[in-house]
Amino acid sequence: MSFSAWDEFWWNNITGPRTAVTRIAEAVLEGRSVVLSIPENLAWKASMRGAVHNFSRDRLNNDDIVIETVDAAYDIPDSAEPGRFILSRFASGPVSRGYREKSRVSVQDYIRAKNVIRNRVVWVKGLNSKNADLWLKFCRGFANKSLKDGVFVLEIEGELRENDCRPLTLVDFGDFISSYDVQLFSSLVLDEQDKYPDTWKKYIAALAASVCGINAETADELIETVDFTARSAAEAIRDISGLPYSELEHMVWSAQVQVLFPLIEMERVSIVAKWREIIQQALDENYVAQYGERITDACDAELGTLCSMMKWRTEEGLYVLYIPDEKERLRISFLHNCRNKIAHASCCSTYDIAILLGGDGIVR
Repeated sequence: MSFSAWDEFWWNNITGPRTAVTRIAEAVLEGRSVVLSIPENLAWKASMRGAVHNFSRDRLNNDDIVIETVDAAYDIPDSAEPGRFILSRFASGPVSRGYREKSRVSVQDYIRAKNVIRNRVVWVKGLNSKNADLWLKFCRGFANKSLKDGVFVLEIEGELRENDCRPLTLVDFGDFISSYDVQLFSSLVLDEQDKYPDTWKKYIAALAASVCGINAETADELIETVDFTARSAAEAIRDISGLPYSELEHMVWSAQVQVLFPLIEMERVSIVAKWREIIQQALDENYVAQYGERITDACDAELGTLCSMMKWRTEEGLYVLYIPDEKERLRISFLHNCRNKIAHASCCSTYDIAILLGGDGIVR
């Protein structure tokens, strides 16, 4: 897949974003005006609007329906009333000048009666706490009967309550999109590359989701620009995001808990199975405590216990546990060190991760 298509892929193929697009489009097709609660870090907003437009057009099979995008920051004067702005923007001169506030007809009814926004979806983006209330009030009073009368979509930054939006339909992107969507998306982006082996891809996808939250656009940028095998992830991401290093370290650690911790445990199980007879014999012949209680089953031996057993000696001077493969002994010690770092809220280094995920001369 080409790099330029990832924005469309996000909104059309990943479950959470696609569900949000579908909800918006279905409301519009039913002739309902919509309020969008927009988080600050929502990815590819222009592509989201395009996805809604394409979905609506395909369902209607009607090219007469047009989405008109209005930028509240640049297109709407600070003092402009929504009704007057709609008339000046979309009505003919005579119709725009023909409305009188003193008449018994509301500006919303006048706009509908004059077909000012017929077959239009007026999509107002960039609304904030300063101007959102004006537009919410205006749209509540726009009593359209169908999509042909025109509908409004209001993009409002920040959290909104459903009671503040009724009878308009509220779509909160936070209800549909999560970091798991970003992790899946990142995995698919990485699958199109030959840059990393599969074990690295899983870790990088989790890392991108941990750092970027629901912002797939930033995740895509990270994947394209950072070589995660060459630099500290926190340092590399700091150069792009500008976030504090301590905050990024915690995000990196969270990804390592999710991906590396299970890998370490799976390898412990594999090592114990491989050397089970030797480990079990050592436990049968020696008193070995783990968490204050004697351990009797080799399957329960944790990495720290195995490391201790390989260091302890019996009265005869023999090791309590002797695994006859030096590389395997080094691997056990290495896994124990990595697990300890993560368990104590510290991050494994890039070098540690390279060895853990790739082997790099230490037998797995």
